[in-house]
Parts: sequence; structure tokens; C-alpha cells
Amino acid sequence: MSLTSDDHHVEIAGHTVAVTGRTGPVHATWTLLIDDRETDSAKAAGDFTLRGELPDGSEIRASVHQSLVGPTEVVIYHGGEQAARFTGFVA
Repeated sequence: MSLTSDDHHVEIAGHTVAVTGRTGPVHATWTLLIDDRETDSAKAAGDFTLRGELPDGSEIRASVHQSLVGPTEVVIYHGGEQAARFTGFVA
């Protein structure tokens, strides 16, 4: 965790799922990667969701909450079940 970026990783069904957040001039850029391949991204703050699929077709969803002053929470879901929860800070 740093003031300008978050990197969260979890292994799900043998695949690496990552959510990264990087500070931007107005809003942070958030990216969902599965096995280092970008599947979704958003320049946003507040509450939003990034979506992707594992090679077997099962859904990966990352719910992101970024407050206006920086604290973040990322919850990663696999097939509707919570797989991981992370907190961090992106200014």
C-alpha cells in the first residue's frame, strides 16, 4: 500500500486475480487483471464494480469503494462468493 497505488492479488482456481489502483489527475484508474491480462478498468471514485471471467467461464467481480479522501476497500467475488477482501489507500 502507498499513497499513490494499491496492488491486491489472490489466487482463485489456480489463476492469479489482481486489482490495481493508481492515482490520476482527477480520479484513480482501477484495473482488474486475470493471469496478468487486463479484463476491465475504470477511472472512478466512489463505489463501482470491475468484471472479468476465468478461463473456465466463471465470473470474477471486484467491488471497489474509494472514498474521496483516499481509503479504499476491494472485495473480490468468484461465482457470487466472496474470495478476498482488501483495504488500502489511493489518494
